Amino acid sequence: MLKSLIKNLKPPVQQSLRASDPDFIDVKRLIAELSDDDLMASADAYFQSMTLGSEQCRKPFSNPNDSVHLTRHLSLVLEAADVFRGARVLEVGCGTGWLTLGLAQMGCDAVGVDISPAAIGLAQGLLDRCAGEKTPGQAAFTAYDGKTLPLPDASVDRLICYDAFHHVRDQAATLKEFARVLKDGGRAAFLEPGPHHSKTPMSQAEMARHKVIENDVVMAEVTAHALAAGFDQPQMLVQFQQPFTLSVEEFGAWAEQGIPRERGEALLRTLQQQMTNGQCFFLYKGQPTRDSRRADGLAGRLELVSARHAPLGAGRGIHLEVRATNTGSRDWISAKVPGQVNLGVHLLAADGSLLNNNFGRVRLPGGTVAAGQSVVFSGTVPLPQPAGDAGWRLRLDLVAELVAWFSDVGKTHCLDLPRSDIAG
Repeated sequence: MLKSLIKNLKPPVQQSLRASDPDFIDVKRLIAELSDDDLMASADAYFQSMTLGSEQCRKPFSNPNDSVHLTRHLSLVLEAADVFRGARVLEVGCGTGWLTLGLAQMGCDAVGVDISPAAIGLAQGLLDRCAGEKTPGQAAFTAYDGKTLPLPDASVDRLICYDAFHHVRDQAATLKEFARVLKDGGRAAFLEPGPHHSKTPMSQAEMARHKVIENDVVMAEVTAHALAAGFDQPQMLVQFQQPFTLSVEEFGAWAEQGIPRERGEALLRTLQQQMTNGQCFFLYKGQPTRDSRRADGLAGRLELVSARHAPLGAGRGIHLEVRATNTGSRDWISAKVPGQVNLGVHLLAADGSLLNNNFGRVRLPGGTVAAGQSVVFSGTVPLPQPAGDAGWRLRLDLVAELVAWFSDVGKTHCLDLPRSDIAG
C-alpha cells in the first residue's frame, strides 16, 4: 500500500517566477555580475541598519511566527551536526551570532564567522552582554573574506551552516574550504532551501532589494562537489516540518488501529511537499568518530576483581579492582575532556537511599577502550565515615564525565558492594 501511494503522488507544485517574466532575476547571472566586494558590501549594508534591539539579534525567539520555524529547523540541524560537550564548532554565516552563542551554552568551543563586519559587531555586542557570566563553553566571532576561513587545517570537530550556504558564490570551492578546516572524522551540517529557491517571489524580492545571492541548493550538485572536496556522500534528515492536528479520539484510534488510508495519503503528500522547503543534510569527512563524548551507545559490564581496605593519605580507603568490558558501540576515551570514562562510586545507606552520588572516582587507564575490549580499573576511594557504621554500601557504575552515567542510558548494571564484602 505504501509503495503504491508513493508511486501515485505527484511532484509538489511550488510558487515561482519564470525566466520569461520581465522582472525575473537569474541567480547565475547575478553571481557573475556581482564582485566579491559587491557581495560583502551588500551583506554589510543589510546588517548596518540593525541594532542589538533588532529582531535579528533576538533569534531564535525573534517573533511568534518566525520562532516556530526557526526552532523547528534548529532542532533538525543540531541533530545533523551531532555536537558534543567540548567540541570545537565553526558556524559559517553566523549573522548576529545567536546560534554560536547557543553552542557555547551547550558546552562547545564555538567560533562564528561572517563576511559582514557589521554582523560580527552585533554578535560581539551580544557576547559582551554576557561578560562575567560563566558558560560551559566559549564563543568567539571574526569576519572573513568569503573565500578562506580564518582557521588552521583540521582544527574543528563540527561545522554548521544554518541557512547560509545558499548565499555563497561558489558552492564547490566553499565545500573544499569546509573540508580543509574539519578534522578527520568531523562532520558538516546544513539547513538550506531547495532546488527552486532562487525562483520564489521572496528570493526574487531579496535579490532585487539587497543584491544578495539567493541560490538554489540542488542535492545532486552538492553531492558531486562534496565528493570532489573529500567528503563522503551527503546524508539527508527528513521529518514533518508541520504537525498534524488530531482529536483525542482520532489520536487513540491511530495509536491502536493504525492510520486510515485516506489520512496516510495526506501525510505522504504533506511530507513530499515539505521535503525541499528546508533541506537538512550532513557530510562526513572520513570515517565518523563514535566515542564516549555522546551518550547513545554507551554500555558496559562490570566484574569485581577485589576490594580491600588500604591506606589513603593520612587515613584509610578502599582499594578497588574492577574489570569492565565495553559492550556498547562507542569507544571509551581516557583524555581529561567531557566524555572521559571513569569508574564512578555512589555511596548508599543501609536502606538503599542515596547519600552521595559522586562519592569517588577511579580513572580509566590511559588509552582508548574499543567496543568488545576489557580494561581493569584500579584505584582507592575514601572509606565512608563513620567507619564503624556497618550499614553503608558502595554502588559502582561507569560514567562518561559530563555526558551520562552508563546505567542511565545503556544496558549497564551497577555493581553493589556491601561493607561486608570488603576485605580487612
